[in-house]
Amino acid sequence: MSVRASAADVCPRGGDPAAGPLAGGTAPADFGAVPEACGATDALLRLRGALTVASTMPDYYGSVIGVATLRGRYQLNEQSTLSVAADLFSYGYVSNAGLVSHPASVGPGTVAFQRTFAAGAETAASLYTRALVPLDTARQNGFETGLEIGAGLRMGVGRRLVVDGGLALATPTYVVGGQIHARLVSGALAEVWLRLRPWVAVGAGMDLRLQVSPDFEVVSAVPRVSARFRLPRRFWTALLVELPVAGQDRTDLITGLFLGFSAN
Repeated sequence: MSVRASAADVCPRGGDPAAGPLAGGTAPADFGAVPEACGATDALLRLRGALTVASTMPDYYGSVIGVATLRGRYQLNEQSTLSVAADLFSYGYVSNAGLVSHPASVGPGTVAFQRTFAAGAETAASLYTRALVPLDTARQNGFETGLEIGAGLRMGVGRRLVVDGGLALATPTYVVGGQIHARLVSGALAEVWLRLRPWVAVGAGMDLRLQVSPDFEVVSAVPRVSARFRLPRRFWTALLVELPVAGQDRTDLITGLFLGFSAN
């Protein structure tokens, strides 16, 4: 069995609802979110909501954020995939000790390249790199950019279970007033998908993010549950719910609603 044939065997085809991790978190344009280990030609729209409530002393802080992200992938060959993503619209209502703001913005975007390899008859692995493109109308006096490298894994366990996830290392970088403020952030995602029917699968897992530099701290520890449904004509839809339980990121709830199309 060839390397390419092995990778193709474990990678989803024909509208498999257990098709890989759904992008989570609150970073722009899915920056820092581990992608699917398998390449594909597809497109998806992600509608993300995030809620933060800190109504006790001394903060009196709360926010509601909504973002629409569009991502497209093109499979160059059986092992290589190019993807682009952009936040088409972002809206945030923020109340901070009585000061209220609700700006709307467009951008930024990301560009990524991925290589997928076979790691066994039922296992596929990938390496990827991603760049955050500083096209963002929300930042008037500076811009945000960054680079990311990572690896993904997909492993079939019998006919109904799929284990997937990966590791990411990102450098979010803010340039303001000629000064560069960079961080080194690592992430790890692990989850299990169960095919309930040929057209529906449910998943559960954990997403952990750590800031390595300039100071070491836990950014977030986030249990997540998800469900994905196959629709007619190669379309699919999915729901992701994340509930952060620890870390310096005080977001209380993150939800994602997905609508996608798979050409494979």
